[in-house]
Amino acid sequence: MTTSAPASSEAVTADPRRWSALFVLLAAAFMDLLDATVVNIALPTIRVELGASYAAIQWITAGYTLAFGLGLITGGRMGDRFGRKRIFLIGTAAFTLASLLCGIASTAAVLVVARLLQGLAAALMVPQIMATVYAIFPPAERGGATGAYGAATGLATVAGPVVAGLLVQYDLFGLGWRAVFLINLPIGVIAFVAALKLVPENRSEHPLRMDLIGALLVTLGMVLVLYPLVQGNEAGWPSWMFVAMAASPVVMLVYALHARAKDRRDGSALVPLRLFGQPGFAAGTVLLFLFDATMIGFTLVLTLSLQIGLGFSPVSSGLVFIPWAIGSGIMAGMADKLIAKLGRHLLSIGAVVMAAGIVWTALTVTPDSSWYSLWPSLFVTGLGLGGVIGPAFTVAGSGVRPSDAGAASGTLSAATQVGAAAGTALLSVVFFNLLVGAPAEGPEHAETFLAAFRNASWYAAGGMLLIALLSQALPRRVAGYHTMAH
Repeated sequence: MTTSAPASSEAVTADPRRWSALFVLLAAAFMDLLDATVVNIALPTIRVELGASYAAIQWITAGYTLAFGLGLITGGRMGDRFGRKRIFLIGTAAFTLASLLCGIASTAAVLVVARLLQGLAAALMVPQIMATVYAIFPPAERGGATGAYGAATGLATVAGPVVAGLLVQYDLFGLGWRAVFLINLPIGVIAFVAALKLVPENRSEHPLRMDLIGALLVTLGMVLVLYPLVQGNEAGWPSWMFVAMAASPVVMLVYALHARAKDRRDGSALVPLRLFGQPGFAAGTVLLFLFDATMIGFTLVLTLSLQIGLGFSPVSSGLVFIPWAIGSGIMAGMADKLIAKLGRHLLSIGAVVMAAGIVWTALTVTPDSSWYSLWPSLFVTGLGLGGVIGPAFTVAGSGVRPSDAGAASGTLSAATQVGAAAGTALLSVVFFNLLVGAPAEGPEHAETFLAAFRNASWYAAGGMLLIALLSQALPRRVAGYHTMAH
């Protein structure tokens, strides 16, 4: 999960409550990160119990990331302008209430709406976390604070799938899949109450104006593409869906004209076009979009194939991803030194390694596979992931002017979230197309799912190879390692 960096290096006065405030902020971050990692494991059970269609299953995942990504920049600006503590409290309360709505949803449609609300709430809550850390910690202490955030991220990544599997499989308190959402309630309430007392109010001295028109245009442009991709199979691909997808570039062109005019007027376009003229930023944005689109789409189809196709239990499905997280963490820990030596080539190497891991997984999985038989290939996939995602932010932002750091960070972070939504839709198309008319059980059922998974895997591996090539359009070297996100 991503966070926005501060837009400027304003003077910082160390707040005496800063370390207590950090733990409160990390609790909220952990809640969001945990939520992002647990849902995939619960999806097959949700599909059965709510009678959800495959399209609804995609929206449960893509709806959250799309709402989060599209609202992320606006949420950050709201904190800068109206007070980060205030917006953090609103976002935390809304996220907790949306989690409750998810947990009591009686239909797939209600759950999809609740997930959209969760994503919007996260867009208010999450950008305030690191912005507040930078505002209340002096530069000498920021390393320890951001390191704690990284530890929380790693813990949520490793624990999320396993926790989800345990909650679903062992039916805690008779809640089943609902527990993966309701677990947010105590965390959210505690974080809200503690934040009231411990987190100091802070805001930017020079906040940018809101760009609601720009946000609406970008949202419309994305929905015009994603809605047909998700609903196309179920609706039989009526002609209006193709018209909608063709209209999307037109809407984005209108946004570009709007952004240019707004930048000239007050310099506060949602995504300032001047960023794309700075070295490596345009390629980095596209790279991060494609990377999350490929990675998230692959994890979704893998989870569905294991549980629905091969009959893996929720716990076994969660355990499958442990080496993925470990490999990613190991490589992330080495990124500082490697990026200094290899520059953009580290991203190319990481993407090729991840492509190899994806292909290895596709060739390894069989109807008789166990959860641990996939560990070697997914460990390699995780190593590749760690060599791309963090360094991509670093290299893409290395040419950005300090005055544009906040806008650049928000844009790159939003690109990953919107990419995740797009990947869920795109890879699901090639995956679900092969499942039409599949037998409900038996050997042919498993083989059909495996064929669909392998089909999606070839696309995912091809996406990673494309990323390896695109990485060479980034700046050759990085002067200093400054993590703008993650």
